[in-house]
Amino acid sequence: MRHARLSVGLVATVCAFAIGATPALAHEFVASATGNISGKVESTQSLKFGPFKITCLKAADKGAVAAGTTDEFATSIKFSKCTTEGKIGSKKIMLSTHFMTPLAVEYHANRFVETGSELEEEEGATVLAGGTAEIKVPTGVNEEFRKSTCVIEWPEQTLPKKAEQKPNEEYAAVGFSNASTPKKASPKFPDGMQHSIVVSNEFKGIKYEFEGEPCEEWGKEEGPEGGGGTYFGSFPVVLSGGSLEYR
Repeated sequence: MRHARLSVGLVATVCAFAIGATPALAHEFVASATGNISGKVESTQSLKFGPFKITCLKAADKGAVAAGTTDEFATSIKFSKCTTEGKIGSKKIMLSTHFMTPLAVEYHANRFVETGSELEEEEGATVLAGGTAEIKVPTGVNEEFRKSTCVIEWPEQTLPKKAEQKPNEEYAAVGFSNASTPKKASPKFPDGMQHSIVVSNEFKGIKYEFEGEPCEEWGKEEGPEGGGGTYFGSFPVVLSGGSLEYR
């Protein structure tokens, strides 16, 4: 877990007292090689921040993993073809919506996540480096007849929050399933299949902030900050030239 990384000396001390006390995680990710991971999908990605209901029809992810087993991997997700549901009187309208930054997510094998907007590379794998994801929603025209825009900020956070204190428990913020594509048998694909992962996001309790008066006008019943945001959507994660599996 990124927020709980310790110095080598402290880790050694902790391990000396904890051998046999902490059970091994039930699951892990297995990469057959070091390389880039990516995926694209055209399917509904649903996000909700207070009164803002956002739907994106495309998602693309990219990152990198190191060969071997790991408890986590990180990827940067780019959403496109996004709209926000709004109303003029009783008439429903759709407002074009833009992610100003990608959403960076560090996925943990026991199904909790850490989110931000930035990644960095460590020993061949990408890890979360923090940052705030930002979403821009046009909210109409203000009294001066100028375009009015709301920015929704998704700060760096752990979901569910409980995982900050208990990172070794099992959670349900995300689901992982394995998929496979036929390939010509080779040293890279010895069984004639390329194995990959499908990530199913079920984020709840997302903390978010509204920036600008247009946001507060839409969500004034909540104020400029909220904690009940959600994200539901899935996409594939494929290792270039190799296989990535969830076990």
